[in-house]
Amino acid sequence: MKNFNRILLIAILSNLLLASCGKETPTGTRIPIVKVYDKYLYQDDIEALVPEGTSPQDSALKVKNYVDVWVRKQLMIKKAELYLTDEQKDVERQLEDYRASLLIYKYQQKYLAENFDTTVTPNEIKEYYQQHQDDFKLQRPAIKAFFVKIPLESNDIPALRVLLDYRSEKDSIRLMDFCRDHSLTYDNFGDEWITLAEASEKMLENIDENDDHVKSRRIITQPDDQFMYMLKIRDFLAAGHLAPYEMAQHRVTEVLLKSKMAKGLNMLENELYQNAVGNGNLVEYFDNKNTIK
Repeated sequence: MKNFNRILLIAILSNLLLASCGKETPTGTRIPIVKVYDKYLYQDDIEALVPEGTSPQDSALKVKNYVDVWVRKQLMIKKAELYLTDEQKDVERQLEDYRASLLIYKYQQKYLAENFDTTVTPNEIKEYYQQHQDDFKLQRPAIKAFFVKIPLESNDIPALRVLLDYRSEKDSIRLMDFCRDHSLTYDNFGDEWITLAEASEKMLENIDENDDHVKSRRIITQPDDQFMYMLKIRDFLAAGHLAPYEMAQHRVTEVLLKSKMAKGLNMLENELYQNAVGNGNLVEYFDNKNTIK
């Protein structure tokens, strides 16, 4: 059963809005809410907007907002109809082109999913990376780093500095354990290559790639009133260098996938074309009065 308060609210709002736009009403049994030129919004158009159990206040706000958007849209449509030329208002061709493109896209995706193996092997990725290294030059500096945020007054900062210079897997584990116990937050970025810009987002200020601390792989510190922000640069590659394989791997995979998909769709298109032309009835080319088969 519909919520009584909701129906009552809509009915009240309907009467108020209808009164505000004049006494003219459309024929039929549908109850109008608002009229813009010759377009009507009816009560049954908005009933589904308000879920069961919604408070009268929330219902009123939701309905009011929807009606307001609808009115503004109708006014804009009418303005466009009045001021655009017949040629500018003829959108049938555009709609048909959009429909055709959408249908083709959906079928292509279904065809690829059902007929093509779009996986890319590690060997394919490595081979492509090695053969196209000029395509994978760094546009921005890349680093491996470790970030720590620790209370400024902590007595553990000197010990943390030592641990940030870890040289072994054992020391790395000690650093992680230390940060869990003494820091507010920390991040080793998955021990992967990232851009210097990504690491800078953790700090108070952006880090310049020409900073000596970056090139010499030292610890960068930035304090505020409460905390010390520390970024240990563990490795660095300047812009222009070949991106590490780990960084380029995702992009290489995307390139190979797009290439495989393009080849698959090209095969589909050629197959459809050859079958249709070979059929003799599906495709006919006309040259004046002669049919080309």
